[in-house]
Amino acid sequence: MKLISMINYKIKFFFLVFIPLTVIFSTVHSDEQKQQNHLKKSTAIDTKTLILNSSNSVLKKKKVEENFLGELNVNGIGLISVDSTKFPEDLWSNSNEKVLAEKLNNMPKLSLSSTNKIFKRLLLVDAKPPLNSIGIKNMGYLFLLSRIDQLINLGAIDEAEEILNLIKEPSIDLMKRKIEVASLNGRLSKTCNLANKYPNFKGLLQFKIICLVRKNDWQAAALAFTVGSSLGHFDEKEKQLLLNYLDPDIEYNYFADFEIDNLSPTNFYLMHGKKALIPPDIIPNKYAYAFSELGMDPEIRIKSMEQLALNYGVSANRLFNLYRLNSHQNKKESYNVTRAVIELDQSFKINSQQKTLTALYKATKIFQKKKLLAHLSNEYRDQLKNLNYSNDKKLNDLAIALLSVTDSVTNQFFTLRSTNSDINCLIDIKKRIFINYETDTDLCELVKELNIEIIKKSFPLKRNSDNQMEKGLILLESLNLLEKGGSIEFNDLKLSLRMLTKIGLIDLVNEISTELIALDALKKMVL
Repeated sequence: MKLISMINYKIKFFFLVFIPLTVIFSTVHSDEQKQQNHLKKSTAIDTKTLILNSSNSVLKKKKVEENFLGELNVNGIGLISVDSTKFPEDLWSNSNEKVLAEKLNNMPKLSLSSTNKIFKRLLLVDAKPPLNSIGIKNMGYLFLLSRIDQLINLGAIDEAEEILNLIKEPSIDLMKRKIEVASLNGRLSKTCNLANKYPNFKGLLQFKIICLVRKNDWQAAALAFTVGSSLGHFDEKEKQLLLNYLDPDIEYNYFADFEIDNLSPTNFYLMHGKKALIPPDIIPNKYAYAFSELGMDPEIRIKSMEQLALNYGVSANRLFNLYRLNSHQNKKESYNVTRAVIELDQSFKINSQQKTLTALYKATKIFQKKKLLAHLSNEYRDQLKNLNYSNDKKLNDLAIALLSVTDSVTNQFFTLRSTNSDINCLIDIKKRIFINYETDTDLCELVKELNIEIIKKSFPLKRNSDNQMEKGLILLESLNLLEKGGSIEFNDLKLSLRMLTKIGLIDLVNEISTELIALDALKKMVL
């Protein structure tokens, strides 16, 4: 039965339940802060009991008293152990959670593959939590909220969901993020079940209506919509979206009134789930996740997946397999990309150095424009490594430069020397030979100098002067300085790399520097 008819026919029934429901909805909507305090106790997890290298992590909930809150802190939980990264154990523990959260919330869009990879790793690492901000709302998980928000904004929806799943009884603020994630990935069942335990807050009633429809309880969904509308829980656009969700035959011109940037994930679900939502030219990463899924037009899927790949939201192999599947599509720019991938595949199969060189040049030009050279390098890593047997110097140089974008140059290339000073510098850094040559660029000289400084500092056995350093904050500021990537001013680059050296992260210095040197070398090669 259509929604409008149902409301007309059953108006008397709605009236009978309207008054008690009004009281219920008004009461639960009155004071969200009290709800926060009520649920806060169940949010905490003893992070010492988490073993995050396993998907079978065990979370033990403890009964605690209010004066024990200082030890119960979820701010440090993550999916990657700090031991498996290049980060120090005290990455966050010397910093205030509010300062760290604000820094994360204001991080710019990064353009280098290495900095994007480092930043995502920071969001996922399981490390000692930062210091609590006494008196701050959400005390004890403010930093966690910021990390989850950043993962959602990057389009890393699966990782955000996995972190949220570690918290069995989330606070209202964490529950809001669970609803966002469920609306974006379409995995609603568990979140719907959990939502029933929560009093109403902004956005929850919309989600509950979706959950009721999924259970085919249309009458309860219509009733919830009627009461919510009467109480002013929805604005006019939200009303229209819910009406159309409940009665798909209602026609509405979405695109005149909605901008995708301003859509909440729940409203996006209402539109994307029932109508063919046409994406704009610029898609927010969190919605690119939905557009990258099966069932979308191949052009839209490729564009969305490329966007996610920039932030390591999808693997190189998944992206390149999509190119190959789309090889029969003769459409616009993506045709050139898919054709370049097919030609490169074929050149490696027939083992022709000349054809491989031509195909690599072509692919490098295309993926350079897309800022996806790291993914090109990752996809063809094994084939590129085999080129060390080539007697073609240009092919050797191209292979070394591409492998250096992802810091994958191996020992097989160490005996090679080139007429290209950038290539020689890349080999020197990988071999840990820090002798300066007249042909070295300023960046090459700087990297060698910083490595020598670290070697000199490593001789004293005990150095406790950096125990109170806010290493995570310094690392975030360093990434912030590298925002412009290859267009960065040398003084900013120098400051950033020196900051990383100061906190002992010389491996990250080398990772970022080799990418910059390799990108510059590739730019000269394919001109």
